[in-house]
Amino acid sequence: MGSIMKLYYEWEIQVLVLLSFMLQMFLFFAGSLRRRTINSFLRFFTWIAYLGADLVAVYTLGYLSRHEDATTGLSFFWAPFLLIHLGGQDTITALAMEDNKLWLRHLLTLFMQVVLALYVFWKSIDKHGVELLVSDVFVFAAGIIKYGERVWSLKCGSFETLEGSTGQQYKQQVPGEVAEDPYSHIVCAVLHRMPRVFRIFTARSGDSGNVIQETPSNWVKRMRLELGMMYDDLYTKSCVLRTRSGIILRCISQVSVLVALVLFLTSDKRRYNRADIAITWSLFVGCFLLEVCAMFILIMSPWSWAWLKMRRCSMLAKLSWFLLCSGIGWPERKPYLNSIGQYNFHRWLDAGSDQPRSYGRRAMTTVIKSLVSLVGVKEDKMLFWMSRLLDTEHVEADKDTMECVVKGITDFDAEINRDPRHWPKLGGIVQELQDIREDFGGKVALVHFITEAHLRKYPLHPPSDMETDTGTSCIVLVEVCRKLSNYMAYLLVTHPSMLPLNDSALYTLEKMAHLFPHLIDEQQDSEGFFNIEPSMETLQELVDIWTKLLIYAATKSRPELHAAHLARGGELITFAWLFLSHNFLGDSEVIKVQLTNANQRGTIAYVFGNPAPR
Repeated sequence: MGSIMKLYYEWEIQVLVLLSFMLQMFLFFAGSLRRRTINSFLRFFTWIAYLGADLVAVYTLGYLSRHEDATTGLSFFWAPFLLIHLGGQDTITALAMEDNKLWLRHLLTLFMQVVLALYVFWKSIDKHGVELLVSDVFVFAAGIIKYGERVWSLKCGSFETLEGSTGQQYKQQVPGEVAEDPYSHIVCAVLHRMPRVFRIFTARSGDSGNVIQETPSNWVKRMRLELGMMYDDLYTKSCVLRTRSGIILRCISQVSVLVALVLFLTSDKRRYNRADIAITWSLFVGCFLLEVCAMFILIMSPWSWAWLKMRRCSMLAKLSWFLLCSGIGWPERKPYLNSIGQYNFHRWLDAGSDQPRSYGRRAMTTVIKSLVSLVGVKEDKMLFWMSRLLDTEHVEADKDTMECVVKGITDFDAEINRDPRHWPKLGGIVQELQDIREDFGGKVALVHFITEAHLRKYPLHPPSDMETDTGTSCIVLVEVCRKLSNYMAYLLVTHPSMLPLNDSALYTLEKMAHLFPHLIDEQQDSEGFFNIEPSMETLQELVDIWTKLLIYAATKSRPELHAAHLARGGELITFAWLFLSHNFLGDSEVIKVQLTNANQRGTIAYVFGNPAPR
């Protein structure tokens, strides 16, 4: 054991420097995947790496400043590389909006770590050759610039900065009609509308203008692209690297590293340890590889493509477009928001039963009950937490669901100032929703239970004549309805802050668990909620009800919450909220949205009018 510890102490600085470098490599590639995946393991390890990277780099700089022997070998040369590591990667500057708020703390850390690195350099001046010292100075310059870029990016991504910004960074010349690819028209349209998207996310009053006419399919592509580009501006260095100052600083840092490499190559390294030389080469090579990859990330940006197109750089524009459309860029198929959360209230009811659904669930329930009893947590809270952890899942945000939401919002916009819609099949349910403001969560749970009971009546292989006028099959509508129902339940359980709730999710579920048996008894008559005959018309009305509930919830949500959820892969409610804002619908827009009022008309739109008499 003693020999192992001795070996560790001898190679501690080398291990720490390599660990810092490997964490940066992981963060670069994990950060580029974060926009397109909600994989829990990837997000967990990204979180660990993000927190650990700064910790390791700061500790290593402190180690170099404390140990005299660290300045006699090549170890002193690694101090500015640690500044580069502290500067982070282009693909991830913040894990959450809260990280952006800490930009002043990072500015102070930048000052302290630069002073510490200068101290290490000062102690090494009389111990090394001039070429090596000058090489270190150039790496120093690159490190300060990289860390400065990170602080700048964090500041640009903070909500306070966004609220005080004029949005000038989005006012860029964009090419008009581009004939080379139909997708390019969508990209150009999105770039033209990004100033509007910026104002939406900063909760500024809607500007005047006309609603653009697009097919639901194209709207889905546009919304996904807009959300993805907003994610880049909030959580990566994209916003900084679109500025002239950012590009100049990036060029200076890259040239500095190149000059440092040449000087290191020509310097006398014979008296240094071979392992230290190999580590230094690894740091240089790794730095160049990451810079090259970052350059490709920058080139594949829609902004870069538009900039190159406007300056008639044909070859570079074609390269940019090729990368943009590739699987690692902004593909036409799902560049962002690829999945939607799902939760079923019946799973929570099963969690409290004596017969869990599986042996694994039974074992985990027993273990968790034993653990929480030690800390005095109530059993109902434990079951709720366990159900939320184990029963939440994500499914594909498929074309049918996304287009259904778009069509529902478009139809709702067209219904404004018209006579209230009639609900011939589900008028009773809509009547129940008239007082939804008093308990939004309870009504969501009620419709969720009704939906689950009703969808079980549809056969797995329905007859071919069960289609809507538009050709939508019964199976598609059932899946869309189930996904929307489970998604609203998912929001209630996992993200209640995004819904206009009066009570907690746990209280709502407990209340519904007590009311549900009585509700079933009350609605067992032929006209009850649970005895509605299955038909395509009923199914379509049920989908429309869920779409309208989503519309109301989206218009009552806050922009800062949507900005925060972009870091987690985005939410369907954010998609709906942004599309509603594009149609000038919402609390910060021209037309305010309420739930129901059959008599009042004007600038307030109501999701539910008076239903038709049953």
